[in-house]
Amino acid sequence: MAESSRPAIDAEVHVLIIEDNEEHAQLLEKLLASSEYPRFRVSIVHTLAAGLESLQSGSIEMVLLDLTLPDSQGTPTFCTVSEVAPKLPIVILSGISDVTVAIEVVQLGAQDYLVKGHVDNHLLLRSIQYSIERKRAEIALREAHDELEARVQERTAELLEANNRLHAEIAERKRAEEQSLESNRQLMDALAELRAMQQDLVRRERFQALGHMAGGIAHEFNNVLTPIVGFAGQLLQHDDMLANPEIVRGYIQKIHTAAQSGARAVARVRGFVRAEAGVFGAMNVPEVIESVVTFTEPKWKDEALAAGVSIGIATQVDEVPEVHGDAAQIGDLLAQLIFNSIRSVSRRGMVTIAAENRGSEIAIIIQDDGCGMSEGVRLRCLDAKSCLAPQNGRLTGYGIVHGILAQHSGLLEIESQEGKGTRVVIILPTVIKEAPPVVIPKQAAAPAKSLRILVADDEPMVREVIQMYLAEDNHIVEVAVNGREALEKFKAADYDIVLTDRSMPELSGDELALAVKQLKPGIPVVLLTGFGELMNAEGERPEGVDIIVSKPFNLDTLRSALAIA
Repeated sequence: MAESSRPAIDAEVHVLIIEDNEEHAQLLEKLLASSEYPRFRVSIVHTLAAGLESLQSGSIEMVLLDLTLPDSQGTPTFCTVSEVAPKLPIVILSGISDVTVAIEVVQLGAQDYLVKGHVDNHLLLRSIQYSIERKRAEIALREAHDELEARVQERTAELLEANNRLHAEIAERKRAEEQSLESNRQLMDALAELRAMQQDLVRRERFQALGHMAGGIAHEFNNVLTPIVGFAGQLLQHDDMLANPEIVRGYIQKIHTAAQSGARAVARVRGFVRAEAGVFGAMNVPEVIESVVTFTEPKWKDEALAAGVSIGIATQVDEVPEVHGDAAQIGDLLAQLIFNSIRSVSRRGMVTIAAENRGSEIAIIIQDDGCGMSEGVRLRCLDAKSCLAPQNGRLTGYGIVHGILAQHSGLLEIESQEGKGTRVVIILPTVIKEAPPVVIPKQAAAPAKSLRILVADDEPMVREVIQMYLAEDNHIVEVAVNGREALEKFKAADYDIVLTDRSMPELSGDELALAVKQLKPGIPVVLLTGFGELMNAEGERPEGVDIIVSKPFNLDTLRSALAIA
């Protein structure tokens, strides 16, 4: 989906700030007042009760909410506001820097979770804009789903009515009994086919819409990966750098900073179904289980002990055949189920992970002796539709589980009783599909000549990585922090090629590319974007763009793109 087709935000947005700290509320009001578009009309209240009263007016268009208020604390604060205003985007502004709380409220329906003291004007405005767009997409999806369900019911009623008429004709015209029975059978088959087609359409539209809602955060994460890949690649390729502690420490610090940003992006995006399938191949299930247990150890061991909880994890893995799947996604699925089990243990508990060979299937079993589930919660966790459409209450991440299993043709079984623990069984087919041959790309050669290159990107570390790469080949580089600055520099000097990010303030990459071509049609333009793979797969290329390069990229990728100059 092209960015130009996103719903426009209103010229003026009425924001309700529910914050008991007067100083922080005034700071937020000042930050919002600095926005030229959209403009914000701000109302401030200091208690949950006052906030609920303000919401009754019907004029509020979004909410900035503190979880810690004089008359309400923690997650229930969000749940109360969400119940009163289910159609409004809600962004959490909290002093609690807790990933678990952040994941929980996002799973419950919050559009974003920002930590006080770490919010600047750019981050706040971007979060509000993304939140409004995502909430509108979510409401549009729900309305489309309801409309589609109504159409299915209407068509079903018509078909059933026709079926009843056929039965009446059979009673009146017994001499045509065989023909009428055949017609009835065909009608029922058509009804079953219609239902299957409608269900498939609903499922695909829901997953597509959820992918678009997560697109903004996924783009942010691709920006984070670019400096990580770039700086790490430099250290691996240049042994002389490793002998310089100052360079090594500087690069590692940049990688660490980017990784922290990535962790925050992942925490926001994990509640959404992935927009596209991962890399499928022959997957060794015991290795995946061992890796997930090791990866989650800080959560079930160190953090748990710090909280006074003792949790043990044991594995009982038989010899099982390989499974065709995405090891990363199955790892995420198992990690989510392990975290669910951890949350169910109050003081001391045990989690057992087993794998069994069942002929044409394998079963992965996660069992705990925690608090268990009620029958209503168990049935809701088995319902993919309920898990992907959060209501009040805790989802425990089963929306993620259903999304991954849908891509792997897998099944989910849950056995649980309150006070007696939970047993979750994941069933995967063992059919191994022939993997496509691995193509090892040739290393791109360094260019024969030095180019004068204009680079536009609003991410400082991405600009630094690009400059580092281009310096390898002795190119002359001029950088701009947004599209508007890049256009002014392009008008003032001669360049051989333009490299531009797509999502930038002042002037987008699409607009910059078009302006460059209008001024000098012969100058190549390369678009660098986190949406690159999706755009190339769909054949989407904005006017004025010659090549699309997906973030993160490496030196060889950049060299190949520069070959058009």
